[in-house]
Amino acid sequence: MRENNNIHKIELFFEGIDCPNCAAKIEDLLNKNELILEARINFLSKKIIVTYSGEVDIIDLITVISRKIEPDAEVFEEIKEHHHEHECHHHEHECHHHEHKCHHECCHDSDCHHHEHDSKCNHKHNKKNKFLRMIIGIISTVIAIVLEIVLNNDFKYVSKVLFIVAYVFIAWEIIIKSFKNIRRGNVFDENFLMLVASIGAIIIDENLEAILVVLLYSIGEYFQNKALGDSTASIAGLINLKSDYVQLENGDLVDIDKVSVDSKIIVKAGEKIPLDGIIISGNTSLDAKILTGESIPKDVGVGDGVMSGCINLRNAVTIKVTKVASDSLVSKIIKMVEDASNKKSKTEEFITKFARIYTPVVLSIAVVVFLVEWLLIDAFSLNDALNNSFVFLVTSCPCALVISIPLAFYGGIGKCSSFGILVKGGNFIEALSKSKVVCFDKTGTLTKGNFALKEIIPFGDVSKDLLIDYLVSIERYSNHPIAKSILKVKNSDEFLNVEDVCELSGYGMKGNILGRVLLVGNETLMKKENINYIKKESIGSVVYVAYDYKYLGCAIVSDEIKESSYKLISELKELNISPVMITGDNENIALDVGKRLGIEKIYSNLLPHDKFNTLSNILNRKQKNEVVIYVGDGINDTPSIKLADVGIAVGAAGNDEAVEVSDVVVLDDDMDNLVKAIKVSKFTKKILKQNIIFALSCKMIALVIGIVGILGSYGMLLGVFADVGVCLIAILNTLRILKYGDKK
Repeated sequence: MRENNNIHKIELFFEGIDCPNCAAKIEDLLNKNELILEARINFLSKKIIVTYSGEVDIIDLITVISRKIEPDAEVFEEIKEHHHEHECHHHEHECHHHEHKCHHECCHDSDCHHHEHDSKCNHKHNKKNKFLRMIIGIISTVIAIVLEIVLNNDFKYVSKVLFIVAYVFIAWEIIIKSFKNIRRGNVFDENFLMLVASIGAIIIDENLEAILVVLLYSIGEYFQNKALGDSTASIAGLINLKSDYVQLENGDLVDIDKVSVDSKIIVKAGEKIPLDGIIISGNTSLDAKILTGESIPKDVGVGDGVMSGCINLRNAVTIKVTKVASDSLVSKIIKMVEDASNKKSKTEEFITKFARIYTPVVLSIAVVVFLVEWLLIDAFSLNDALNNSFVFLVTSCPCALVISIPLAFYGGIGKCSSFGILVKGGNFIEALSKSKVVCFDKTGTLTKGNFALKEIIPFGDVSKDLLIDYLVSIERYSNHPIAKSILKVKNSDEFLNVEDVCELSGYGMKGNILGRVLLVGNETLMKKENINYIKKESIGSVVYVAYDYKYLGCAIVSDEIKESSYKLISELKELNISPVMITGDNENIALDVGKRLGIEKIYSNLLPHDKFNTLSNILNRKQKNEVVIYVGDGINDTPSIKLADVGIAVGAAGNDEAVEVSDVVVLDDDMDNLVKAIKVSKFTKKILKQNIIFALSCKMIALVIGIVGILGSYGMLLGVFADVGVCLIAILNTLRILKYGDKK
């Protein structure tokens, strides 16, 4: 994506970078390159997002830099090619597998040979070879043990050779990767540490321990990668919503990207709604659970709007498209969730920096331990000192933290999305967990926004019909919920001719009829225009009308509180989070709604800039580690949503600007799941603390045992557990986030 004449941004995918610690090192090297302005590596989604300057083969540059750390690294650009009878999906990136696959669906296999590293055949062949090497290595080890122990060391040298053969077969990949890395100047990686430790064990005649180290390491890596793949597949499955093809009204099946606004499409029972639109024929029930978390199907018919991603449960319907594929709700969701995994929290940023210095520091300590124990402490022999240093080397990789921490945030984002809450980054999951104050707009957020005209009150000798004519003739130019409710009282299509109509944000409407000014709006508008009006006290929104600067009367419009709002406010208080209402409505309405919901802090009669200033004052008064949330749904809430520590937009199908600037999006108009998102964030933070404490504690215990040498050569097995074992346990613990709340 070209941002100006010389700055470019590109999103790439990678394979062959198997260690998150190595991914962090590559990211660091990329950011040090003078042509690269910013680089982000998302290990979980296998993506590299790069902003760079100048004309350069960026894929080649990134590949060269990546291979300094990971010799087998491959970098490529996703190419989307739509499937026809004789075409092949050369580059289909499937998020739920986090692999770059080549689909051999062509008539000729030779049409699909680009990117040999992607080939399924090669992948299966490599796995088969690795499995055979493992079997041969294990058999050789068993024979060596029999020869050495059962036959009373008569075949000691033969068994030694068999141990070495077994070691080479089992550790083949580690050996190859280490030598490739050394050749590129990248010495101190996990493979090198494992290689040095295991070869050292063979040198000091701890043959079985050396083989067990590489064997357990390989097994641990397998289960670690499998758990990681399964978890990211589960998360990605939550947003696998997009359809590729659409059936037009005439029966033609076309690519979704070729469908324009106002096109008519048919969606059959059991199919996903491919694009946002309005039903023009038929009625059915929609399952929106994957979008909004709502388990009860929603009945829809002619005139109802439908969101892409919902499942059509009953009957075929014809839909008039209102948004193209790139602007549809599904596209927004996929884009937001993909972007979310690229926004790192403070904890992730810290761990990335920590990992860069951790291994070199531990390596230095390992050398010091060896020299001190060998040269200064008589209780340790040369073999003991070497063995203790090797335990340090095996223990030193920080993968448990580097993998589990971003995976936890990724899991939190995924779980929230299953509730219909889109969190745009791990940083906002972290922020939600520190929530102390939640500020709400009222209309459309805490209330339904479905206003009903309650009463028409003419003034003096003005007739009710004339007052209604003035009201509807100008309110038809507004999209405000109050305006829409007023229009419902007009039975005919005849209106007064209103000219020069303008909407005064926070006030009402202004126009001209026969050259005279018509004003329709709130009390503030009447005061602003110096209208001699009669104030009406009512639990409802009062809309005043003046023509030629003379007061004609008013209309009273009422709104309903959402049923979910009662539960929301109650649960927030249980979490010791203070609810605050910030609204443009009059004081009587605000106090009434606040009293019924149990909100004590209420700010009313506020224009958009007043809301902004009120929120700013709340932010200035908060404690250092407290987070203030603002929840709104309209364009007038946009400045406040952007200002808050966490801005939340309600209703993804609503105002695009509010959704764009927000940090969190509530897909449904109801608020039931907002508290669930906060609880998920708190649970995610709890899992993070558990993983950090557990991983560091195990590392420290293994390091202390390594220094003291109480387990002798078996200390290296503990070191392997402190590396891959702890990482696997941390990943499995993180998977609890995806199950959070399922049994509640």
